[in-house]
Amino acid sequence: MTNSADGTAHAGQVAEDGITLRLRGKLQWIPVAAVVVVIAWAAATGSVFDGPNQGSVAGVMMVIGGVLLAAIAVAFVGHLVRPMRVRADADGLTVRLPAWPGATLPWAGLAAVSAVAVTEGGRTRQFVVVDYAPGTAALPRLSRTRATYGRIAPELGRDEDARGLVFEEQIFDFDPAELLVLIRQSAPSELPVSDLRDETWEKRAPESGPHV
Repeated sequence: MTNSADGTAHAGQVAEDGITLRLRGKLQWIPVAAVVVVIAWAAATGSVFDGPNQGSVAGVMMVIGGVLLAAIAVAFVGHLVRPMRVRADADGLTVRLPAWPGATLPWAGLAAVSAVAVTEGGRTRQFVVVDYAPGTAALPRLSRTRATYGRIAPELGRDEDARGLVFEEQIFDFDPAELLVLIRQSAPSELPVSDLRDETWEKRAPESGPHV
């Protein structure tokens, strides 16, 4: 399973502009639903504070819950208005999260990059896995890319203390082969960049969680 021809066709554009990882079409309803939930919360909160529960535990819990809902909504909406973006240059691999400034991982901070496929029942899911070198830390731990690595790394035989990033092809609309082309063009020759999707892992892939 390779898409090297397609990746090569886009090589010039990738080198100049990087790659934008937008949510797949079927998932773009999630940010909209998150906004609707926040609006409903705001309306319900007004009723609580105008009623007998004003100043009660219920009112406090409504406020706390609303703050969490608002944070989740902002994170998801960010995927529509400011999608994740990946760029590579001489300095390293730069990842810009929707709700976070870009962070550049120096090439010396990476151990390997690979495209992999994991079979879950009759469904195959594709990932681009970026393994950190020991001591590397970048991007928030709760970001989707880092949290997904923590879930899938054991399935790929990584050590428990391994750290890195995972870009999910089923969540984001991108071509794994194109992302490998982007990285190969700027990465030093000693950094392993491999397409291992033909070596499918016949194991259950972790379920995705509500990260950003």
